[in-house]
Amino acid sequence: MTNTNDFPLSIEKYVQQCIYCGYCSVCPTYKEIGWESNHPRGILKQIEKYINEDTSREEQKTLFQAVFDCTLCGACQNICLSDIPIIDIWIQMRKEAFDKGLWKQELVQVTEFVKTTHNIYGLEPEDRLKWTEYVNINLNRRVKKNKPVLFFFGCQASYSGKMMKIAESAVKVLRKAKVDFTVLGEDEWCCGSPIFLGGGFDLGKSLAKHNLEEIKKLGIKTLVTACSGCYRTFKNVYPNILGEEWNIEVLHFSELISKLIKEGKIEFKKELSEKITYKDPCELVRHTGVIQAPRDVILNIKNVRYEELISNKENALCCGGGGLLKINNRPLVEQVNDRLMDEIAYSEADIVVNNCPLCLDTISLGVKKKNLNVEVIDMTELVARAMGIKEKEEDKD
Repeated sequence: MTNTNDFPLSIEKYVQQCIYCGYCSVCPTYKEIGWESNHPRGILKQIEKYINEDTSREEQKTLFQAVFDCTLCGACQNICLSDIPIIDIWIQMRKEAFDKGLWKQELVQVTEFVKTTHNIYGLEPEDRLKWTEYVNINLNRRVKKNKPVLFFFGCQASYSGKMMKIAESAVKVLRKAKVDFTVLGEDEWCCGSPIFLGGGFDLGKSLAKHNLEEIKKLGIKTLVTACSGCYRTFKNVYPNILGEEWNIEVLHFSELISKLIKEGKIEFKKELSEKITYKDPCELVRHTGVIQAPRDVILNIKNVRYEELISNKENALCCGGGGLLKINNRPLVEQVNDRLMDEIAYSEADIVVNNCPLCLDTISLGVKKKNLNVEVIDMTELVARAMGIKEKEEDKD
């Protein structure tokens, strides 16, 4: 029998609270796998047994594989009649997997990268702003300055090839809108999102403490990021994990742009003729409730042709890339993504706009696989286009 003292009592309580209604069949990975052991209610049943009975190593492996074969998209939690915090329970079980040495080696490697280099790729910390050298942007005068706004790039926009376009577009937009912002440079550490999602609370907390210390030094009032994972982590996780007062306003890039439009500080001068659709990132729409701001931004574009995907807002389909699934089960990512590709194809959109680097990458791969004639871009790039910002223009910072 597993010692129930090792678990927060709430887990045991919530496991018993499941009424097995089956509404959580909305789970995107369950739809592809089809086994009850991967159904949220089936996983809860396995957890109940794990807590209260002796379980074999094989049973434990089956359970832990199931909690990792999940994008943590929140679709099940969003529809749960018993209000069970399924995501928190899954993450607690992932921590249990770590404690038992049942993490996949790829996840262990990412964790080691973050420990030693403070980013998920294991690249040099001093290269966080190296992308600026390729796009004629100089941010030296903005690094660690006492400014009201901090722009937090995130690991993907800082280090990952095509994701650097997010960083470039965001900086150009912020400067054009005369936002008085600073950046942390090499002192920007991974927000900890992938670490927290894997159950690595101790390392995640150390990352949070460092980032908060750097933010406080500069007297930051508002933190802005274009990464939905970073946004959710700063907005939801940091205040809870740090156990101290969090007086920083956290805005997603799309929220800031919506606000600046309403204040008359941003004007979209260029008309875009392409038909546009928007894919809600799970971490924005279900985990943090950012629904209307991105749409307000898009609908402010002159004569825009906009069409929602069939599944949108709280019911948006998951792209398949979240929850560390890319590390744990890449073939399953593609299966989940195929359903989204069908909706994108049906929309007949010319441009799919997204608000998450991970979604951007996953959707781009899906579009290529399905040979769809659609451009996949981030909100930052869409805003830059609508503002008439040129691809290559003189750096006047």
